[in-house]
Amino acid sequence: MHWQRLGTTSIDIDTGIDPVLALAVADALAAQAVPVVARRDGRVEPLASGAFYRAGERLWLATCRHVFDDGAALGDLGVALPAAGRVCWLREARARLLAHPRHDLVAILIGAAAAEREIRRAWPVLPLAQFDDAPAQALVLAAYPYAQMQRIESVLHARPVVVFARPLPSQSDVRASYARLAHRADGASVHTPSLDGASGATLWALHPFDDDRFLLQPAAVQFAFKHDAYMRGTPIAALRELLTSLH
Repeated sequence: MHWQRLGTTSIDIDTGIDPVLALAVADALAAQAVPVVARRDGRVEPLASGAFYRAGERLWLATCRHVFDDGAALGDLGVALPAAGRVCWLREARARLLAHPRHDLVAILIGAAAAEREIRRAWPVLPLAQFDDAPAQALVLAAYPYAQMQRIESVLHARPVVVFARPLPSQSDVRASYARLAHRADGASVHTPSLDGASGATLWALHPFDDDRFLLQPAAVQFAFKHDAYMRGTPIAALRELLTSLH
């Protein structure tokens, strides 16, 4: 075993979301967040986050282009398989990289049939649909930041974090607030973690559906954050544009 998932941490920056709803949403979205790891000196090391999307019959892993800026090679990357406690390496998956020409965004094709079947058993796969652009009540990040990981002997223990935040106005990207303090579902005040390692995670839009129900839709692929300021993401429309350009 090289990788172990821990329980989910849920925090609210400034939305005032009902704690019961927050816990339900956090459980659902933590199951969608994919930890992207790298093999360095024979060890599994955290690198980024991502999510799997379906375009036609093809399976793609969406994440950020800048995760390759420090010399990471596609063949040395992998995705953790929680139930198995191990990693599916992209070299074995015959992966192919497709980079967006303008945005900090890549899509990685899972080319090997055996790897695709294994990943589909391990992770939910999101449809690349035309999503509603209506203003969201909240934006929700589900990711695997480094600050929530710890190595014990040869096993990397990782805790997904789910962050609820208020949308911020922006013309070119998707933004949400990110203060240094937040509240847990039990009401306790906590320091927000650094989001290094969250790059590539999906930012979800939380829309009111009726009096007591909400709709969750992918809104962006997160690529940057600044404490006391924002989380930023590439609009999910850019991912749809990238993948539909192949057809």
